Amino acid sequence: MKQRKINKAIIGRRAKEYLESNRGLKGVLKLYRDVFSIQKKIGQKIPDQLPHLKGGEISFRIEEGRRLIEPDELEVNTAVLREMMKELGEVLKGEDSKPLEKLEDILADDEEVRRLTEAFLEERDGDDTHGMAESGIEPEILYMLMHIAIAPFFWKQASTLSKKADLGQVPQGTCPVCGELPIMGFLREEDGLRILECSLCGTRWGIPRMMCPFCRTTDQKKLSYIFAEGDQSRRAYLCEACKRYIKIRTGGGQGIEEMVLPLEDLATVHLDNAAAERGYERGCRTVFS
Repeated sequence: MKQRKINKAIIGRRAKEYLESNRGLKGVLKLYRDVFSIQKKIGQKIPDQLPHLKGGEISFRIEEGRRLIEPDELEVNTAVLREMMKELGEVLKGEDSKPLEKLEDILADDEEVRRLTEAFLEERDGDDTHGMAESGIEPEILYMLMHIAIAPFFWKQASTLSKKADLGQVPQGTCPVCGELPIMGFLREEDGLRILECSLCGTRWGIPRMMCPFCRTTDQKKLSYIFAEGDQSRRAYLCEACKRYIKIRTGGGQGIEEMVLPLEDLATVHLDNAAAERGYERGCRTVFS
C-alpha cells in the first residue's frame, strides 16, 4: 500500500489549486499551512526510535484487528510536545487569546502536560472529554490543539510500521495503526479500491468498497451517496444504519498518492453541510491531520 506523500512543497501546490477555484478558502488554507509548517519544523526534534513491533507481530495484530500503536506504546517527548503546543497555540488563537489564555500555565507544568497527553490518548476511544475539561480550556479547543500537537509523534512512529504492514484490505473503519477514524478517502485509479486516510497518523489503508467504514454494514439498501451538481468526483457516502458519512474522492488522476486529503476535506465542506442537512454525522472530530 502506497502511503501518502506530504511536504510543504506539495501542500503549497495543492493549496494554490484549491484557492484558484475557490477564493473563499484563503483563510482556512493559510491556517492549515501554518499548522503544518510548525508540525514539520518542531517534529524534526522528535528522537528517532526503533519499531516496537517485528514483522510477525505486525501481521498478527492486523489479523486480530488490533492497532499497531496502543496508547501506552506511543513515545512522546514532553519537552518537544510542550514546544509544539506553545507554537500551535499561538497560531490557533490568532487575534483572540481568550480561548487559550490558560495554555501558558499548563505548559509551565510538566505533570499537567503529561496528564493531558494521557487523557487525550485515552479519550480518543470515546466522546468523554472529562480529562480535557479539568484544564480550564474549552474541551473541544484543547482536544484540537492536542490532536495537532501529538500527530507528528504518531507520524514518526507510524511511518515505519505502515511500510511493514499489509494494509491493502483491512475491513475496518478505524486506522489499523493508531485506531483513529479516517478524515477522508479516495478510490485508487487502477483498481477502484477504496482507500481511507487516518485523521491522526496519516496512514492509508484499503477497505471493501461497498461497506460502511463505521458500522461495517454491507446492506446496499442502507448505503447511498450524494454529490454537488456538476462534480461527481467528490462524494459523501451515507449510511442509513449508523447515520454517519465519509467523503470520498474519485478520478484524481496519476497524482492521487500526493493528494493532500486534509486540504481536500477543507475544500469539500459543502458536502459536509449537505450531509448534515440530511441528518448524517461526520466520522472524525477534527479537520486537521
